[in-house]
Amino acid sequence: MLVALSSVVPTDYKVGDYFWLSERGEQQVCRTDLFPLAVDAFFHPDKLLLIVTEDARSHKNYERIEKAFGERLQPVMVPLGKNEDELWQIFELVADSVPSDSRVILDVTHALRSLPFIVFGVINYLRLTKGVALERIVYGAYDVRDNSAGDVPSVPVFDLTMMMELQEWMLGVEDFQNRCEGERLAELLEEAQGRPWRAAQGRRNELPRQLKEMGECIRDFSRSMRLLRPLDALASGSRALIRAKNIEQEAVRWAKPFKHILSRVTEELTPLAVSDVSTLDEKLLKAQLSLIDYFIEKGLIVQAALMEREWVINWLAWCMGLEKWRSKRERKNIEDALGLAVLVFCRKERGMDSLPEWYKQLPEAEDLAHLWNDLTNFRNDVAHCAMNENPESPETIIRKAKEKVKKLWKLLP
Repeated sequence: MLVALSSVVPTDYKVGDYFWLSERGEQQVCRTDLFPLAVDAFFHPDKLLLIVTEDARSHKNYERIEKAFGERLQPVMVPLGKNEDELWQIFELVADSVPSDSRVILDVTHALRSLPFIVFGVINYLRLTKGVALERIVYGAYDVRDNSAGDVPSVPVFDLTMMMELQEWMLGVEDFQNRCEGERLAELLEEAQGRPWRAAQGRRNELPRQLKEMGECIRDFSRSMRLLRPLDALASGSRALIRAKNIEQEAVRWAKPFKHILSRVTEELTPLAVSDVSTLDEKLLKAQLSLIDYFIEKGLIVQAALMEREWVINWLAWCMGLEKWRSKRERKNIEDALGLAVLVFCRKERGMDSLPEWYKQLPEAEDLAHLWNDLTNFRNDVAHCAMNENPESPETIIRKAKEKVKKLWKLLP
């Protein structure tokens, strides 16, 4: 259902020729003094929700709109909004009136005082709670009318839907910066590239070509992070960093909101950018630790807890100079040695002669055994979903994740 959400106040408006450019590029004109009538002419809504006060309901403007819309008109009676309680009343009344899963045309032309801000907030809320889609925000700009056209001024209708798009960008940026969730941001970048190509805006050689690829890099990075594919995350982070350096001009023209976070994206991804993730060296180990720090910063504590234990195996593989450091067999050998070290140094159940010679030579042999024991218990509590008799509290899990990564950093030169 297409619903128009409009308002009117008890005053006499002046007639204007409101003109609107349709999606097909056709200019439509409606001569009226009441913009809700122009909304009907341009968009043909199934229902008009007309926000009115008691005074507005009894005014002739309402009578004319009622006559034009008939049964399609549904008045939404609201208070004046003189205090916070009345503002919340307006919120509830408007929210209750908008049908679930409807498409909304928001007209703010005749809105009283702060009403446009309130209604915009309501629609944003309903997008999440009732599946409402805000298709367009329109404003009949009588204050910038052209009086040279004749007795009746020509009045443009401004399309303010970009305010909704800006809200989407805000949510996308918030998702990525706070939780490393890049899906929404990737979709916005893809749409920013696709829209001008579909509309053939400008010369083809001037149209954006790298925004979509940047979005794909962000999506790959986000998914790899959240699904705990650290090497994939580092590689996609490196690709995203390269793209970020090359798309500034495209962002300035076609994705203005993204331009303002490019420096932040670059700053965040720089310590995580490793183009060669196959060679285990000090640079890769540092990048992996930076990744764990990043997990913790974004609240991805489970990923951090699991990665911390794996990092110790990577560090020992580096110390041993193993080329096949991702080999299941090699990693099992390292885990077995660490398990023996726990029996020797932590539980005192084995003698030093049970340890491999390479492990005995480690300066950190005993400290590493205790660290491994702690990490294993910590990882098991998290990975097995606290299904034990003495699970750690969420607060303790977060604190331990932060403490343990600090200890891991100390293992590097």
